[in-house]
Amino acid sequence: MKMRNKSLFILIFALTATTAMASVPQLGRDLANRLRPVNLTPMPIAADRSAELLAVADSLASVADKPANNMLYVPLIFTSYNMDNCDMQLPPLQPYTTLDQPTLNYDHRWLDDLQWNINFQNYHIQQMYVNHPNVVKYNLANMPEPPKQYEAVLDVKRNILTIEERKVEVPLAAPTTEVKQRNWIHAFDASLQFSQAYMSENWYQGGNNNLNMISNINYGLKLNQNLHPKLLYELTVQYKLGINSAPDDELRDYSINEDLFQLVTKFGLKATKKFYYSMGLQFKTQLLQSFHSNTWDLGSSFLTPGELNAGIGMTYSTKNKRGNASFDASLSPLSYNMKICRATHKISPTTFGIEEGKHLGHEIGSSGECKFSWAITRNISLNSRLFVFSDYSYIQGDWETTIDLAVNKFISTRIYAHLRYDDSADIDKAWRYWQFKEVFSFGLQYKFNY
Repeated sequence: MKMRNKSLFILIFALTATTAMASVPQLGRDLANRLRPVNLTPMPIAADRSAELLAVADSLASVADKPANNMLYVPLIFTSYNMDNCDMQLPPLQPYTTLDQPTLNYDHRWLDDLQWNINFQNYHIQQMYVNHPNVVKYNLANMPEPPKQYEAVLDVKRNILTIEERKVEVPLAAPTTEVKQRNWIHAFDASLQFSQAYMSENWYQGGNNNLNMISNINYGLKLNQNLHPKLLYELTVQYKLGINSAPDDELRDYSINEDLFQLVTKFGLKATKKFYYSMGLQFKTQLLQSFHSNTWDLGSSFLTPGELNAGIGMTYSTKNKRGNASFDASLSPLSYNMKICRATHKISPTTFGIEEGKHLGHEIGSSGECKFSWAITRNISLNSRLFVFSDYSYIQGDWETTIDLAVNKFISTRIYAHLRYDDSADIDKAWRYWQFKEVFSFGLQYKFNY
């Protein structure tokens, strides 16, 4: 019995040992597998693809007819996928054409360029999203929030200084401003210029002290042709007064060398692109009395002389592309000219081409006018006007040219030249029928437009 139990124990021990020895390799393998480092798949990391990105952008810039400014030269950010932009065909650039604008006449080429650049950029960015995702470095959904701004707030009563986040209010919509359309364009220009000279009594060359003053006031009214392209209307009102000291005149301390009130207006209806059926009116006179030196003989006064001219014809008007130069030419085959001499008891009307004993002189003929304006630079401008009238028995013409050189907004230098031809006046040995006047002045000036 004991031998049987002993044999059974030996058998059980042998089986257990065998099983245990068979399990050791598997246990070793399990332990080795647990201790072995896990081979994880590496997470994708956004690589710096700047060189590849620049190569693609350079290729686009070399083949495109009109690449957008700074397009694709910054790291790409994925925003959204647009099937339309990806599948669309980029339209070729079309030659610029001038379109008739119903309300405003503006240069629309910048808008065409902007729209083409936006389409070009959207198209190729979508292509990069699909065909080259490895160069898209950022995703808008994973972009970090912008840094917050803080400010110090002082509570004087409690003597506490706190740091708080600055609140930035972003408007939901852009503010709207009502733009008023101006049918009329106003311009005003006023200047006061002078020259002065002083010499001591013993000055070796002699001479007299003198002081000259010239004032000029201009007001212009013009119809806005952007809103009314088929109409033309201009109105100019001008008054010039020149006073100088008169040391040689024993009766007066000063004399008037310039006194002119002038009104010029023009109205036209558009005939073709730059031609208008027009009617013009011009009126000029002197406002103050002037006398000959050392006498009380009247030289001129209000409506002595005065002149009124009206004509019907055609007007040509044009501007350059920059808008800093304009030219107008008017021809009136039918023109009426009236001369006025109010003070016939002091001045003979024949001096102004009017029959003796009459206050008015009437003439029918033709007239022409040319005006040229050029803003050479921001501070230098030139204005010239030529007006000619003839009743086929004599010719009268005035050519006025003014050059303004602005030192700043309030100080300027002006050169004024006036050439006149009148073969109805008395002939002069030196100048014959020509008359000339030139003024160089320096002084104050103020102008504005509205």
